[in-house]
Amino acid sequence: MYMDRRLFFMLNRARAVLYRHADSGVEQAIGVPAAQVSLLFALDKFPQASMQELGEVLGLNSSAMTGLVQRMKTAKLIERVVSQEDARVAHLRMTNKGRDRMQAAKPLLVKLNKQLVEGFTTEEIDTVLKFLNTVHTRFSQPKGDTE
Repeated sequence: MYMDRRLFFMLNRARAVLYRHADSGVEQAIGVPAAQVSLLFALDKFPQASMQELGEVLGLNSSAMTGLVQRMKTAKLIERVVSQEDARVAHLRMTNKGRDRMQAAKPLLVKLNKQLVEGFTTEEIDTVLKFLNTVHTRFSQPKGDTE
């Protein structure tokens, strides 16, 4: 069986098909797109993070984050809360509706992760994770840092 060895191409291709699959499944099941679910999980893990920090966690630039946040505010999944310590600072907070949708997404993502590892040994999965984490670390360096 032919196995394409173009890593960049195959990573992009796998990401695209996986994202389409996850997005359609999650949105169909709970009425919220995968990108919004991702922000809900990030908010749950980092409740005091700034929008910029959340964007970094999700790999989104500021304009993409602004659009995502606006859509989620309109859907009443999140709200913007001004800091009591500094009125110039605002944080995002998950609403009860957002928390309900995040909870509803958990079993879907558990199922998806089980599908992803099906047929692979623990050692093979560890190698894939090592590779993906290395790629992330290697290419997340600030611009100009060429170590």
